Amino acid sequence: MDDSDACGGGNPCSPSALSPLPTLSLVVPCYTPKRLDDIFRLFDSIASQTSRIDEVVVVVQQSRELMELLHSRLERWASAPIRLLFLDATPQVCMARNAALSEVNSDIIAFVDDDSALDEDWAAATKAFYCSRPDVIGTAGAILPLWDSPAMAWFPRELYWMLSCTYWTWTSPVPVRNGYGANMSFRREAFDGRRFSEACGIGAWGTGGWRGVGGEEPELALRVTEATGRPILYVPDIRVWHRVRAHRLRTKSLLRRAYWEGRLKAALSHRELRTPGVLHTEVGLLREMWRAQISRLRLLMAHPRLALRQQHVVLLAVTAVGLGFLEGRLRRERLKSVGDAVGGNGESNR
Repeated sequence: MDDSDACGGGNPCSPSALSPLPTLSLVVPCYTPKRLDDIFRLFDSIASQTSRIDEVVVVVQQSRELMELLHSRLERWASAPIRLLFLDATPQVCMARNAALSEVNSDIIAFVDDDSALDEDWAAATKAFYCSRPDVIGTAGAILPLWDSPAMAWFPRELYWMLSCTYWTWTSPVPVRNGYGANMSFRREAFDGRRFSEACGIGAWGTGGWRGVGGEEPELALRVTEATGRPILYVPDIRVWHRVRAHRLRTKSLLRRAYWEGRLKAALSHRELRTPGVLHTEVGLLREMWRAQISRLRLLMAHPRLALRQQHVVLLAVTAVGLGFLEGRLRRERLKSVGDAVGGNGESNR
């Protein structure tokens, strides 16, 4: 079913009909001038959209140098509704997102990373999908790797999650637990009394590698779906490209990311009684990885070095995740919501 069919006869999703397309805001956290070229590429992709993004809030954290550089060059994207917001706080993505949530006014609030680039139909696909599926509270869009070098494309797809990209191969919308911060969105009502937890999540980590349990995205998504009873869907037609720098494929970086991912899964597992099937995503990933290993047997015959290289990194990742999960369980690691962190109550603790 395409979007026009899903919207019903006469396509009420069209701007000229009685039910107009929803308005769309985009939130972009950033923190360092080292990503200036990435941010400019993102701004170019915003200006090139086939459907207008109604407002773009770029949250610059702590770096006045970056704020000045962006402000001085903003005229280049005069046709795009880009607004800069300065946050004088230690770079932490959940803090930037929460600051922006107080500034946006659209029906749909989307989030991307500053080193992402939007597909030209990203906004059109986002608006059309929400219009066609009033039952959905949020979306997880496809995140495709934008390699710094074509030589990096050897990396196994089932491990794309280690690069903050989506590994899913579905070609139509499917319910998922949560999206990734490089391409996710929610209806505005998802944030009624709720914000990203500042008690979990990681800060800016650059070339030093992933540090900390993370988890602000699944933690919020679980609270939102529990409170609203409405699903989050992976939508492959809502696409972005996410830059993958060469250092992220180094063994040390991969091991660190995998280890902390295991710690995150341990923290999530403590919600099993409260939220049955909370690790369903991970179970599905293990099945996907098993199928990939079977397919790799054929690759072994044609390209043995490539197959062995992929197999090696898969085994390293699984081992590191397992160790992180075991340590997290021993530590009784848990994800904390905003309410848990500040002693609040109400929606934040749901």
